[in-house]
Amino acid sequence: MNEHQPLDINRNPIGVLQPGKQYYIEGSGYSVELPEAGVYMLSFVDGTVVQINYPDGTNSRVIVATGTIISFYFPSGTNLVSDTDELSLNIIKML
Repeated sequence: MNEHQPLDINRNPIGVLQPGKQYYIEGSGYSVELPEAGVYMLSFVDGTVVQINYPDGTNSRVIVATGTIISFYFPSGTNLVSDTDELSLNIIKML
């Protein structure tokens, strides 16, 4: 039986998630607000820094090497912002 279960009950490990909706950021000043909570895969095509603004008012910067693919859990309303011309980032909502 194929049933949907929340990730926090450990029945569906991250490895079985499938790609869903895709977002893209390229260049300075671009941003994406994530409409739903969940696991997102970030794929850094070019550039190394992205600003993450969480809905509770906190923020952080992720600094990685070009070519890095990393997954995060983001709450609904999280905003990812480019503040550098060199950033090219794919954001994929995992289902």
